[in-house]
Amino acid sequence: MLADLKAAWRLRGPTIGLSRLVQVAVLILLAGLSDGVGLALLIPLLNSLGAPTPETTGAAAWFFALLPATLTGLLMVFVGVAIVRAIVGRLREDAVARLRFDFTVGLKIKAYAAIANASWAYLRRKRTADFHAVFTNELGRLEHGAQLLLEFPARVVIFLAHIAVAFVIAPAFSALAIALGLCLAWGLRRRLLESRRLGDIVSDAGTRVSREITEFLQALKLTKAYGAEAQHVRAFADAVEQDEGAGLASSRLLANTRLILEVATAVSLAALLWLAAEWIGLPLANLLVLIFVFQRLMPMFQDMLDLAQQLAHCSSAFPIVAATIAECEAAADRKDAAPPAPLPFEKELRFESVDFAYDPAAGDVLRGLDLALPAGSLTVLSGVSGAGKSTILDLAGGLIVPSAGRLLVDGVELTAERAPAWRRSVGYMAQEAFLFHDTIRANLAWAAPAASDERMLDAIRLAGLDELLRDLPAGLDTVVGDRGANLSGGERQRLALARTLLRQPRLILLDEPASSLDAQNEARLLDTIAGLHGRTTILLVTHRPTAITGADRYLALVDGKLAAAR
Repeated sequence: MLADLKAAWRLRGPTIGLSRLVQVAVLILLAGLSDGVGLALLIPLLNSLGAPTPETTGAAAWFFALLPATLTGLLMVFVGVAIVRAIVGRLREDAVARLRFDFTVGLKIKAYAAIANASWAYLRRKRTADFHAVFTNELGRLEHGAQLLLEFPARVVIFLAHIAVAFVIAPAFSALAIALGLCLAWGLRRRLLESRRLGDIVSDAGTRVSREITEFLQALKLTKAYGAEAQHVRAFADAVEQDEGAGLASSRLLANTRLILEVATAVSLAALLWLAAEWIGLPLANLLVLIFVFQRLMPMFQDMLDLAQQLAHCSSAFPIVAATIAECEAAADRKDAAPPAPLPFEKELRFESVDFAYDPAAGDVLRGLDLALPAGSLTVLSGVSGAGKSTILDLAGGLIVPSAGRLLVDGVELTAERAPAWRRSVGYMAQEAFLFHDTIRANLAWAAPAASDERMLDAIRLAGLDELLRDLPAGLDTVVGDRGANLSGGERQRLALARTLLRQPRLILLDEPASSLDAQNEARLLDTIAGLHGRTTILLVTHRPTAITGADRYLALVDGKLAAAR
């Protein structure tokens, strides 16, 4: 549990410093103090109404001596304390709410930014569903845990204020009650461990549910084609049953704990009050206040143990989120907040004796690779599947760094530190164009948010989409549908190419951009790409190098090395 609290402290944002926590702590103490003073005032109020006056000594006698002797005066003090208690309580609630808000918002942004800034080499090894689980499951549990962490101290302070009043009335009696309460709490400690165990199960099951949902949605078409609906439903049902089963077990554990506490505290309270009346012989005013205090202490004690059990259940989320953020930050390929300026590219991009391996145990994908891409050239690269063509694109785009050797941009080595700046000079187009369920304008602006309509129309013209745009009633404001479902395959690829061109890159990397198109659309797209020759530097990966004409070089990748294409 202590490790979880340390994780929670590490997760706080820069706006949550020690001073804010001290401010909340002071308000909590004042709330507890005013609550205790209000309770203590019940004794002189009852005495002024005719109840026997008890003998008091020490701090209690000093406190009662400061109070007015008349009923009117006591009532005015009582009302004043109640007003102060209400104001302090309101201030405390506001401070806690603001603290919780800042913590939650700051943490979500921190987690999002950590993932966004992590290197591609790290991200490609992770499952996107696991990140999705962090946001949909763990951050929600962590937010609830943070609320409990902020609420628990207030409950403890108010509880202690009631205990202090009880001590003023009957020290020995109150000490006995506290001892019984501690014994009861000690007896229930295993339930906290069980709550933590169930919380771990919820985390694991929540991740599994997220994986099932993500993979199912990504493979919807394939699922329908293979008739694998029942298989997905069974896997999802198993994950959900495990997730909800752990939640149900936790709810039952909480309910059973409440049952035990209610019975145990009721029996203990009855026995203690009988001792106070029959054995100790407390005066009526003290006895009435003591009954009132312990009537309030019972639910407080139950609530505190309930909060502790809920916190134990949520606590596993703290180290999970902290570990995710720490891993992503450790793998970050840029530390600055502002985007770097693009690197100049006027001469060439050169690979010098480049080796690369995704897994050293599996051997190198590329071995001793030498390649020069002169500025303004068009290079066509082919090879069998798995030869490493996409790896060359990732290296050229600065997404990954060589295991050995180096890349030079105009003679300057492309290091991991320079890679973010270099990527601002690069445009990348994948085999399958990814489009957002938004307008054409929004899809283009994603690559260049400040681009004007005129620039967008120029990019669309270069990509060969101007004729389509003229036929669309809404023009740039036409919604393309989920992943561009309202467009044909060729139109999606051309829109993706227009988005790449709008970026005005010095280097364009094309990974099988026409492989999923029919012959006519493939020819049109490749002609468009060939027409860009000389405007920018292009490295095109394709299985059909003969389909594109006018390239400066045709290369083939064989066994991790380059050779002239046949």
